[in-house]
Amino acid sequence: MDNLLHVFALAIRNIKRAPLPYLLTVLILSLGLGMFFSNATLYYWLNHDPLPHKSQTLFYPQINATLQPCDSCTEPLRVLSYQDVQKLSSSGIPSAQAAMFQSAGYARLPENTRQSPTPVALRITQRDFFTLFDVPFLHGERWADNSARRELILSKASAERFFGRTNVVGEALQLGNELYTITGVLDDWTMLPRLYDVANGLNSAQSADIYLPWETAYDLGIKSNTTTMSRDSRNYSDNFAVNGREGDFFQAQFWVQLDTADQVSAYRQFMQQLVQSEKEAGRHPRPEGNRLTNILDITEHFNARNRQLDAFALVSLLFLLVCLFNASHLSLNRYLASQYEFGLRRALGASRGQLQQLILADVAVNAAVALLLSLTVAMVAMALINHLLPATRNLTSWSPAMLFAMAATALAASYIVSLYPAIRASFGSLNRQLK
Repeated sequence: MDNLLHVFALAIRNIKRAPLPYLLTVLILSLGLGMFFSNATLYYWLNHDPLPHKSQTLFYPQINATLQPCDSCTEPLRVLSYQDVQKLSSSGIPSAQAAMFQSAGYARLPENTRQSPTPVALRITQRDFFTLFDVPFLHGERWADNSARRELILSKASAERFFGRTNVVGEALQLGNELYTITGVLDDWTMLPRLYDVANGLNSAQSADIYLPWETAYDLGIKSNTTTMSRDSRNYSDNFAVNGREGDFFQAQFWVQLDTADQVSAYRQFMQQLVQSEKEAGRHPRPEGNRLTNILDITEHFNARNRQLDAFALVSLLFLLVCLFNASHLSLNRYLASQYEFGLRRALGASRGQLQQLILADVAVNAAVALLLSLTVAMVAMALINHLLPATRNLTSWSPAMLFAMAATALAASYIVSLYPAIRASFGSLNRQLK
């Protein structure tokens, strides 16, 4: 321990002896690391697997079921109609399945009529949504079935916002002009990237505030506020409960959980048979375009990858390499300026291992200072990126694992910067060093 404290004391003394070269070295290194950390953080959140234990079992089925004939239209629409969902959910093969879309509304407590309604984000879905994506419940439970019901599920933040507490199961909440009973409150849950909503470009958006039953939304005429399209002449502003269900109106996404390869194969076969039967009935005039896309491939499938962030990540890596080169050059000059000290230590019998201990202590001090400065630079850089790309605002958190990886990167970068100077100091000509 005494030897360890001694080498750190020598490292700090060397810094005080030549503070300006040391400061320039650390600033250049911190700038490169900070820019790299900021872009690496965004890149990580957009490209990591949010459900590593089950992502290989989640799939997004599509069929090219638009009623308008088009021989050259081989790609299915991104979203599905109510009829498509009904047909695709009739196989009995998946262990879980759920249709969904996003909407918006205004909510308030029913007894407080003077309160201004609060805007809320809605997720219209079915009961298996919470099973598919491992959504945790803090209080209550999901709906008993997929039938229409005046019940809703709140996020934890929404329960605290409206009631000031989380255990509000059984309480009433007014959404629009309708009263709903709260049957569940979710625990803290954020799935990033939000791969179940990539079709609408919402892979980095926050989770919904309120979850409503699928059939209830159609009964009340609630539509998606993201992607909607119609392929017939119906008036969907009138009697949506009927027209929305029976017409060629597309707004939904549909996910299934297929746990085994046999289930995947069986579901593909089911989709082929479904399309064939629809063609025979004259309801599928377009070419077959069945797709069954795994959740990890959904971003590429919809060409929703943020190429700007990819470019930023590459540029920040190249910038880090340039900073490492410049910092290494400054570090070499600093070591050469004090090489007589290494020569004297070698002449007095210090081994190369002891010299390396001194250099490693210097590296540890450099890494600690560079890490603190680089995290500050990273936060400023992420704030700038969020200003330029507002959709990335939810991708700026640092987990303990990420902080550990950043510390390891700073230590490795500091060692790389000091590697060549350390070799010159430890293995250079002793006579030249003494002269």
